[in-house]
Parts: sequence; C-alpha cells; structure tokens
Amino acid sequence: MANNPAIVVAGAFVLAIAGAAAQAHPGPDGSAAAPAPASAARGSAAGDEEILAPPPTYQASDVTVDEHLGARIPLDAAFRTQDGKRVTLGEVMHGELPAILTFNYSDCPMLCSVQLNGLTAALPKVGELGPAPEAGKPDMVFRVGAQFRIVTIDLEPNETLEKAQQMRERYLARIPEPQRAMARAGWTFLIAATPGDAAAIHRVAQAVGFRYAYIKDRAEWAHPAALILLSAAGAVTRYLYGIEFDPTVMRESIYKAGLAEPSTAVGFMIRCYHYDPGANSHAQAGVTALRVGAAGFVVLLAGLLGAMHRVRRVRRLAPAAPNGVP
Repeated sequence: MANNPAIVVAGAFVLAIAGAAAQAHPGPDGSAAAPAPASAARGSAAGDEEILAPPPTYQASDVTVDEHLGARIPLDAAFRTQDGKRVTLGEVMHGELPAILTFNYSDCPMLCSVQLNGLTAALPKVGELGPAPEAGKPDMVFRVGAQFRIVTIDLEPNETLEKAQQMRERYLARIPEPQRAMARAGWTFLIAATPGDAAAIHRVAQAVGFRYAYIKDRAEWAHPAALILLSAAGAVTRYLYGIEFDPTVMRESIYKAGLAEPSTAVGFMIRCYHYDPGANSHAQAGVTALRVGAAGFVVLLAGLLGAMHRVRRVRRLAPAAPNGVP
C-alpha cells in the first residue's frame, strides 16, 4: 500500500514560547538527567529516508525514536488515570483491543496540541464505515472504545489530575458527539503514580524507543511527535510520525495492530527545536563576532566621513594664490 505522509518535514519545529516555571524532574535513578543517549534520528515513509541531523545549537540531540517493532510495553508499570485511580498498564490494556500510544503533556507550548489535534481530526473519518484494509473483507468502522483504544502517557511527572482532566476533555470535545461517549471510555490519560516519580514513564518510553529530554532553562520537555500502534498484548506494531494522519493509513494501522502484525513506519519525524544563541557558547561567539564587526564598520564609516569633511573644509579656507603664481 502506498504511503501518504501527512506532513513532510525535514528538520524540526521552532518552539519560541516559554513554558511554566522550572520544577525538579528526577529520572528513574533519582537524578535530573534525561533519557540515555540516542543514535542518529531517523523517520521514514518507506523506512530508509534519513532525517537531517539537528544543528550544534540544538539542546536535545537525543530526542528521537528508535523503532522497536515487536517490543512489549511493561504491563506492570503503575500510573494514575486522569480520575486519580491507580492502575497498571496491563489493567488499561485489558481485553482484545489494539491501542494507539502517545506521549504528551498539558503545558507543551506547541507540538503536543498540534499532534493531538491532528489525531482527533482523523478519528471521525476513521470511525466511518469504509472499505476494509484487507481485500475480500466487509466494510468496517474503527472507533475509539469499540475497535481500538488510545493511551496517552503524560511526560510531566509533576502533572496534576486537574491538568490531565482538562487536557483530556479538550481533545474529547473535538470528537463528534455520536462517537464521544464511546471515545471517553476508550481514551485513557495516565500520569505518574507518585507526583515527581518519572520511573514508570521512562520505562514505557524506553521500551518503545521514544526518547525525550527535559530542557531545564525553558522548563519544557523536548520530544518527537509519534503515534505508536500496539497489539492487544502490548507489542509494538507500527510507528506513525507527524502531526496529521491519513485516515486510510490509520485504518490499516489499527487493523494490523489488531492482528499483531508489524508494519513499516509512516511519516516524517517532527521534533521540538529550540533556537537560543545565548544557550550555546559557539552560537554566542558567532553573535558577538557579528556585533563587533557591525560596530567596527560603523566606527570606520564615521572616521572616513569625518576625514572627508575636514579635507573639504581645509580646501575652502585655504587663501587663493596671487595672480601669475602657480
């Protein structure tokens, strides 16, 4: 089947909006470090196109996705739902429904909202009766809560229940009313079981190859935009990259996840990209050099103009030579 990536982006988003005040963000070992170093970022519509490496000023070069097709999420990882109920991933994934896994957080300045807006824009079309992804099968519908579920894990370990609830309601409101009640039952938002404890979040992200990092001076999480398809048993079957999603590709992806059948990734990876010259010594040196050069040019120009003015004035004030004297 031909791939139809929704957005072709070689590079990364420029996020210029500052986040909330910085908080402590401990990793699994109690440190404030981000996840382990990553290999070169790759995402593809056909599985083999390289994505340009981030520039030297990029503060989160490890933010990428290492595709782990067939890997299983840790079903014993403990969280709280948006309603405050303590659950394991296994309890959320109970039953025979495949799932779409996302990683987001409420104070994300841009990328989370555009990604989830793209997802909720595709869901109504995915939920309509249409041709089956497999020839010879009757027409099918794929609706959240009926044929598949969505699990959103909050990257912010200090996220409050109130913010998680508000984020969930914001995106449920974008789903058509006839499908909304079913979607409410089938879309679960998970936050840290203990505020500030990021261990379970990191375990799941590491299992599926989702790499992210905390940018302390901006109080933001840098992360890729990816939908991760899971079988009912919690095995990774496909990665969908980007911020808009072709309903046909989504229908096929959900169908194959239901069969626990792995598929090639679709789309081009989008990541947060922070440009801050002051945050990098090399960038700062370049900016300083430009400023010094500009100032030097202004001084030189002023000196030349002054010299020309003095020459003209001397010529005007010099006495005229007597007649016959050269």
